[in-house]
Amino acid sequence: MKRVPIGVANSVSANFDFDPLDTLEFATQKQFETAQIYLNENLIRDIPLLEKIKQFEAKFQRVYFHAHGFLSPQAVHSPYFQQLHQFLTTTTYPNYIIHFDETIPVDQLIQTLENHPPEPIRIYLENYFSSSGKDNVQKNLKKYMAIFTLLTARRHYLFPVLDIPRLFHRECGFSQQEALNWCFQLLNFFSQKGYSILLHLVDFADDSQQHHQFRALGEGYIPYDRIFEFIRKTSPLLEGIILEYQDKLNTLKSADFIRQYFQE
Repeated sequence: MKRVPIGVANSVSANFDFDPLDTLEFATQKQFETAQIYLNENLIRDIPLLEKIKQFEAKFQRVYFHAHGFLSPQAVHSPYFQQLHQFLTTTTYPNYIIHFDETIPVDQLIQTLENHPPEPIRIYLENYFSSSGKDNVQKNLKKYMAIFTLLTARRHYLFPVLDIPRLFHRECGFSQQEALNWCFQLLNFFSQKGYSILLHLVDFADDSQQHHQFRALGEGYIPYDRIFEFIRKTSPLLEGIILEYQDKLNTLKSADFIRQYFQE
């Protein structure tokens, strides 16, 4: 399987107050192919900093921007989103990642996606759970998948972001095998629908997923060896992998682990 682009989120600069410029410098020095910057409500108003971020775009295959909040009809009409759209239209690859909101009816989410944002901004919809328990989480996942089945008018501007660790959180109530099965099902589903998938990855010591218990991929409790072997065998359409650690050592070790599985 060909090499998969690997990137880092600006969570990696937690010790520097999540400074996006520190992240972009680090990602450039360590030759990561992509980067992900969280645009909170303060950052989206910091025009000089946004201009500095844009200067790094040419150094990466893509720079992803993670929006604040959840996708909803109310959110996309907010002043924050107006500022976000205005900024994104000046970038090389206009896009934003946003969390899925299970409390919004599917038809409203479809309507929201078909009307916003203005083209050519691409929306990356990330799986997210507001409720806990196996039954609720399974309903959530089916609803999340339904969005990608039912959307028609703006299909080519919507992409899935699969946060694999969320499937293995104890609040989901899944056994490890059940979480794996959902992971495999989602990878197959998006591949069969022709969607390229962006993965968000980290690992932990156990399923409480405490940030002080970060582990490099392959050293924690999530069975990434089985997940990566499944990906190698089935060849889903992978757009890339974003590592969301809050330190640089686990990030670098995890990138090396990924490259063992996905080389040219």
